[in-house]
Amino acid sequence: MSHFNLSALTAPLTSVDGLTHAVLQSVLNHSESTQNDRARMENDERGGCWSDEFIRGVGSRDWTLIREKSTQQTLIRTQRFYEDALAWLVNDGYVNAVNVNATRLSPTTIGRKVTITTKDGSTLEVPL
Repeated sequence: MSHFNLSALTAPLTSVDGLTHAVLQSVLNHSESTQNDRARMENDERGGCWSDEFIRGVGSRDWTLIREKSTQQTLIRTQRFYEDALAWLVNDGYVNAVNVNATRLSPTTIGRKVTITTKDGSTLEVPL
């Protein structure tokens, strides 16, 4: 999905558009930072998203890594934050599995790849 797709807002999670939209909402929205995140960032920014009032648990703490150096530990955190943000898809029975891969593309850039295994066993790679 390289452009805004209004129909994705109401598409069922069993469709490619609906699943892609759910993944993008989960990883691109900011979730609230934890106390450990704030200590690591050395500030008190809580983050979060306006939708937290309506939908709990949709969002990623990936935004807390914006000032981190690109180390192996940062790659591990990136992957974990994406896995945490997408866990609801598996826990609520919408998909069979979520696979997240974080790789260093350059000294200052981390790439993220999300592959979903759907209920029928097919895979969907969500472009990020």
